[in-house]
Amino acid sequence: MLISIIYKYSCQFIILFIFQLIPCCVASPCLFTTNIYSNGLKQQLQVESWGSDSIRIRLSPDVIIQTPDYQALLPEKPILGKDNCQQPNRNTFINGNIEFIINDDTETWSIQRPSDGLILIQVQSTRFLPYNYPVSVYSPVYTLYELSSIYTHVQHGYLYGLGQHHYGNNITLPYHNFHLPFVFSSTAPTNGDITIPWYLHTSGFGFLWNQPGYGSFDVRNDTEIMWTANATHQLDLWITTIPKEATLSSSFYPVLMKNYVDVVGHPNPLPHFASGFWHCKNRYRTQNELLDVAKGYYDRQIPVSVIVIDYFHWTAFGDWKFNSTCWPNIPEMMSELKSYGMKLMVSVWPHVAENSENFITMNTTGLLTHDANGSLLPTTGLTNHFYYYIPDQFNPATRQYIWNRIKENYFAYDIKTYWLDADEPQNTRPELQWWYGRHDDEIAMVWAREHQRLFWDGLREEKEQEIIMLSRQAWIGSHSMNVAVWSGDIDSSWEELLKQIKVAQNVALSGIYWWTTDIGGYHPVGLDDNEFQELILRWFQFGAFCPLFRLHGYRYPPLPDNECGSSGGHNEVWLFNYSRQIIDIIQMRESLRSYIEYHLNISTQNGTPILRPMFYDFNNDIECYKSEDQYMFGSDYLVAPVYTYRATSRSVYLPSINQQNSTWQHYYTKQFYKGGQRYNISTTLDDFPLFVKITSNDIDT
Repeated sequence: MLISIIYKYSCQFIILFIFQLIPCCVASPCLFTTNIYSNGLKQQLQVESWGSDSIRIRLSPDVIIQTPDYQALLPEKPILGKDNCQQPNRNTFINGNIEFIINDDTETWSIQRPSDGLILIQVQSTRFLPYNYPVSVYSPVYTLYELSSIYTHVQHGYLYGLGQHHYGNNITLPYHNFHLPFVFSSTAPTNGDITIPWYLHTSGFGFLWNQPGYGSFDVRNDTEIMWTANATHQLDLWITTIPKEATLSSSFYPVLMKNYVDVVGHPNPLPHFASGFWHCKNRYRTQNELLDVAKGYYDRQIPVSVIVIDYFHWTAFGDWKFNSTCWPNIPEMMSELKSYGMKLMVSVWPHVAENSENFITMNTTGLLTHDANGSLLPTTGLTNHFYYYIPDQFNPATRQYIWNRIKENYFAYDIKTYWLDADEPQNTRPELQWWYGRHDDEIAMVWAREHQRLFWDGLREEKEQEIIMLSRQAWIGSHSMNVAVWSGDIDSSWEELLKQIKVAQNVALSGIYWWTTDIGGYHPVGLDDNEFQELILRWFQFGAFCPLFRLHGYRYPPLPDNECGSSGGHNEVWLFNYSRQIIDIIQMRESLRSYIEYHLNISTQNGTPILRPMFYDFNNDIECYKSEDQYMFGSDYLVAPVYTYRATSRSVYLPSINQQNSTWQHYYTKQFYKGGQRYNISTTLDDFPLFVKITSNDIDT
């Protein structure tokens, strides 16, 4: 094994060395290279145009790496006319409406917008410290450093995005005094936190930290920013702004999101079946249990697009197949589900237990996570008294091996939709793990994306067209592989429902386009709890206006154990107290599917999410920045979910509509409302504040 490691890395080093000898500083108006100094140390700087009104900045004490491994940016540079690039002097570089300036002290630099002279960021320091690579049988491919970069937002404003976060005191949409660690031991316990190192700022720019390893992000007092990377070769970032003809009073967020997807990849169209209602619970243990529920929906004429088999339908972690005792006839099951018009999704965990039929092969062929000595590294957990392990998804052989098992045991039965649960990966061991000969400090944030690549590549090799995966983790680029995410095992509470309304909006601005929650929350609540019964109705009203519409959760009391294990209580909609209202919501969602798919196709074209904050569409209305508990769903629907128990009304702000002869209409009462005002809207259990943008032509008809 050691010989193979040495061979692999010697080859990689030679290739890297040869590549670095190729001159990268070719004279070009769109490429700017020079040296700058920090604490008296010389650093290599490279700035270049990278999309419209956007630049990429790389800085290193060594030679600049042109195509880093596992980066967020696409390897291909966007095509851009050279007329946009200028170098007015030896310390300045301009691409369209963005200007890079080395300050007079030649140690710091700033980013400015020429159209209004606004300094977007002022860099205070960029510090490289020696990185002590752990003593191991592996060697780094190139010199690594601990990196910290500190800058300020000169213009006061707020930032949004950064992924999916709902812990601590983060209860507002903008991130105030927020610390975000890029280490799974910190984020995974919240069971659904997702770090996307990209944010939008209200002064009209977006910022991407192009680092795949552990580190952190901090914002203090809305202006002081610090990024860190535990182990990297270079600073690598991308920043974009609005074009010269745009102003901050116009709706500029769509421009920034378009620039973003142009450099990281566009999302694909949502498969038609995925836009309907998804039914799931923790957990259906047997084939008969699942089919009884599917038939229950079909007989009641309640439309279900996707029905889900949750975890432990297998015998051991890493078997990646059904337990034949509990699921004896998969072709028969699939035939019946097809007759009901339902797609099947199955939960697929990445872990491999010692009692799995695949463990010995994967261990002896080096497909699992290793420690510094090249020995097998177990996770922090046990299952049925057996240790289990994380596959090395950076290794193409690992991905191929697992796909072969998926193909044989699921895909061959026409099961093509997979729920990638626990893929942070759960029970990871930060700073002790080596993947494909690389320390996790360098690359760990991308593990989930490589795991998702396994399914994406496999399904595309099989010429599958309608691809969607549901994952608990993602990174930049996951969206281009048809990965949807949900917000993890959240509480069943009114407080969590309000959090999810806000989380959804930051998720959307992070470039995660297909998103959902566990309707009703995940954690156990008794079905005899009247407050929960009202909560799940209100959550359905919110869930129907999310990109994906999915019911899941662990209900109480659980059903008695049987030979196929444990199960939570019933979660079928006809058993809830407000089943009539819930079924009406499902039917409403069904009627909106063409609208939803249309707007998700817009996401494919220009990066605008279907679910977005009010200020995305109404940027010049300060009240829309304050209205964090409501949002736009596409261009026409304003959604204000109810998130308090026994509510009879709630406050809603309706912005002014610039379109001539347009107004807001309450979806349920059909009453018209003038924009630019806040209203106290009455609500019953049969409705909630939902408004539709109406033109005069619509009113007349």
